[in-house]
Amino acid sequence: MLIDTFVKLFKDQFIDADEIEVSADTEFRTISSWDSLTGMAILVMIKDEYNVDMTDIDFKACKTVQDVYNFIEKHLA
Repeated sequence: MLIDTFVKLFKDQFIDADEIEVSADTEFRTISSWDSLTGMAILVMIKDEYNVDMTDIDFKACKTVQDVYNFIEKHLA
């Protein structure tokens, strides 16, 4: 799995994806359009793309896009 591909997929879950900048170091909850629906969309994307189940607790423990990526890498079968 490549971080650049993951960052793009992550960014695409935001309603204003074309207007925001997202990198591995982005603290995603600080993006102005962040909301709980975006969080749910990200969790669904993770399940669909990587077949990894990430709980709300696991997700809430992540601050940056890199943190989410690291979780997925650790749990890939």
